[in-house]
Parts: sequence; C-alpha cells; structure tokens
Amino acid sequence: MTAQAVSRQYRRLSFGDVSSTNTLAMEAARSGDPGNLWITAERQVEGRGRRGRAWISERGNLYASWLGIEVAPQAALAQLPFVASLAIRNTVARFVGSHAQTKWPNDVLAGGRKLVGILLESSRLVDGRTAMVMGCGINIEHKPEDAPYAVTSLRDEGYRGGSEPVFETLADEWSRQLERFARGSNFDDIRRDWLKDAVGVGLPCTVRLSDRTLEGTFERLERDGRLRLALADGSTMPISAGDIFFS
Repeated sequence: MTAQAVSRQYRRLSFGDVSSTNTLAMEAARSGDPGNLWITAERQVEGRGRRGRAWISERGNLYASWLGIEVAPQAALAQLPFVASLAIRNTVARFVGSHAQTKWPNDVLAGGRKLVGILLESSRLVDGRTAMVMGCGINIEHKPEDAPYAVTSLRDEGYRGGSEPVFETLADEWSRQLERFARGSNFDDIRRDWLKDAVGVGLPCTVRLSDRTLEGTFERLERDGRLRLALADGSTMPISAGDIFFS
C-alpha cells in the first residue's frame, strides 16, 4: 500500500489486491476518516455492482472509490448518481471522444456499450453524520465476456494509455461536478448537462424492477432525477430505481 497527497484537494490510498474499494472506503469512514479520500486498487476480489451483483475486477482496469462525509442533505443523496455519471462521462470522453454517453440511472456508455460500473453507498455513522462512497470500475484493458448487455473497454475504443491518467482526470472532474452540485442546490444544472449526452429519452423501453418488469416509453427525466415512464394505457409513473433496456 502507498499513501500520497496527490493534490491539495484530496488524499489517496493506493492498493494492490483488495476486497473492494467501496468496502475499504466505508471502513475508513467508520474509523473516523474525515473524508475527501480516494481509494484505488489494481484488482478487487469481491467487486460488486448495484443490487449486489459481482463486478469483474482484473488488473488493467481502474477501480476507485471516493469517500465523503455529509456530502449533501438526505433528500439530495438520490441525485448523486447523476453527479457521478456526469463526471465519469466527462472523464472517459477525454479518452474516447464525443461518443461517450450517460444512461439512466447511472451508467456510462461508449458507442452504446457499457464502459463503466458505478456504485454509490451511504451509511449513518455513530456520530450521526452520513458517509457517502462513490465507487466506479472503468474498463480499460478488460471487459466482462458474459454480460447480458453490450460492453466495451477503453482499449477497444482506441485508448493506449494506462489507468493513472484516467484516475487523475476522474478525480479532477468529480471534484468539479460535486462543487457544481452544491449539496443539491444546483441539481438543475447537473440534470441539464446529464441529458445532453443521455441515451433513450423518448424511446420505448423495458424497466426491470426488483419485483416486476414494465414496458413503456422513457417520457422524461424528472426534476428530482426519477424516470417518468409512459405506459400503454396512457398513464405514467415515476421510477426511482431499476434496470432499463432499449430495443
């Protein structure tokens, strides 16, 4: 393990093999870390995505988690995935060009194929404050071979560098977008920029929830970040979380 002050804005811990960078970041919070800490690893042996799914975590990709304390009021925490996906979209666009895209709720694509896994987690600490961890895995050298959706890597998209330039760009962009977010008071600007490169708005889609699957049209992105789904019977409903697929 190495510890370094990469810049005045944040601290960083770099590891070889870890269980998961999110796990280490949350452990740091519970041990009293003040936050604004990045944890990166060469490989994760227990990498995970949303809903507890495994995330392939071999060497050559970037695995990074940022820890913040009291990042935003509780009501604004649900908007942070959009801040994260916008920051990461802008990051990878530096390396793959303008075909980097966002996809509800917090995916980042390149040429319509998934490039990044993002997982945000929060926990109430014993002192009553809230710790928030933003973790991401960016496919640089490797990508899953058995994913149920199209996937890609920076290498597939023409990038020939390593993970360090990607991390440095990510750390700067995350800091920039989090400052713009202003603890939730400026989500309208984040939402507007997120929509500029979003896929699927206005298109038919399938939304898989934890207990059912819905068919409809992605009508719009609500002001609070929820997806407004238009159903065949003419009604609409807001969706807060789920997996969305476009035909």
